[in-house]
Amino acid sequence: MIAAFVLFRRLPPPPPRHRPPALDTRRSVKGLHEAEDESQEFGDLHAAIRTARKAYQTDGSMPDWEAVAQAAEAVRQIAP
Repeated sequence: MIAAFVLFRRLPPPPPRHRPPALDTRRSVKGLHEAEDESQEFGDLHAAIRTARKAYQTDGSMPDWEAVAQAAEAVRQIAP
């Protein structure tokens, strides 16, 4: 998840109706895929990451990091 976040932070703001360079996009999506796989046992976190990835792949909208952070915090509180 951190790798995906760092890659998204490095992306320059896209001009209207344009998407970031393909290589950066692929790396960012790969990071979200990995985070999604690793979070399968934590339902809400998994759903937040999946929603973020699908939205980014579909229309290029930046992930809702606040929703992901809230889901991660909830997992952190219950995990040993």
